Amino acid sequence: MKIGTIEKLKIGKQADFGVYLYDDENNKVLLPKKQVPRGANIGDYVDVFIYKDSKGRIISTTKKPFLTVGNIATLTVNDVNDIGAFLNMGLERDLLLPYSEQTKKVNIGDKVKVLMYVDKSSRLCATMYIENKEYTKLIKNKDIRTLEYEQNAEKVLKIIKNKFKGHLIYNDKNCTSEQVLKDFNISKNTFKKSIGKLLKDNKLKITDKGIFLY
Repeated sequence: MKIGTIEKLKIGKQADFGVYLYDDENNKVLLPKKQVPRGANIGDYVDVFIYKDSKGRIISTTKKPFLTVGNIATLTVNDVNDIGAFLNMGLERDLLLPYSEQTKKVNIGDKVKVLMYVDKSSRLCATMYIENKEYTKLIKNKDIRTLEYEQNAEKVLKIIKNKFKGHLIYNDKNCTSEQVLKDFNISKNTFKKSIGKLLKDNKLKITDKGIFLY
C-alpha cells in the first residue's frame, strides 16, 4: 500500500466513522464514511487513492485525483504561503509545491505543469522540474522511477539508434568517461544506469563487441 497511488482494496471492517480497507498483506487504511460507496459490504473491493490527511495519518478516498505519483498534470494554484504553493489536485487536500521545486514564482490562479512525488518525510509533493533540460533533481523514493532516469535512457537509446546505427562498439563495462561524455553528453555513471534500464526493458543486448539494439 503506497501513498500517492490508486489501489484496489477489500472492505474488511466497519466502524462508526467509515470502513477499514485491507490489501493482500493485511495492511489497513481508513475510508471515511462519506466516501464509502452506497451499498458496499464487507468483502467488496473498492478503488481508492492513498494519501495523508492534515494530521499526517494515512487515509483513503474514492475521489480520483488529477494525478498520481510519478505522473504529470497541469494544476491550478489555490494558495501560496511561506513554505510554497498549494495546488488543486482534485481532492479536499491540496498538493504542496515547495519553493525549492519551483522553476519560477507562481501566484494564486496560475496553472503549472508538475510531477507528483513523495518527499523524504513521506509527504506528497509536486515539482516543476520535469523537462529534460530543467529536471536536475533526483527524487529519492524507491517507488518512483524518476523522470530524469527515464529521459536519460530514452536519450541513450535514440543516440545509439540514429548516430551509431544500432551498434555501439563499446559497452558499459569497457567504456571511458571521455567516450561517454563525447558521444552522449552525460556522465559514465548515468550512462551505465541508462544501459541497465534499457537492458531490463529488453531494448538492447550487450556482448564483448559492444551494445546492439533489438
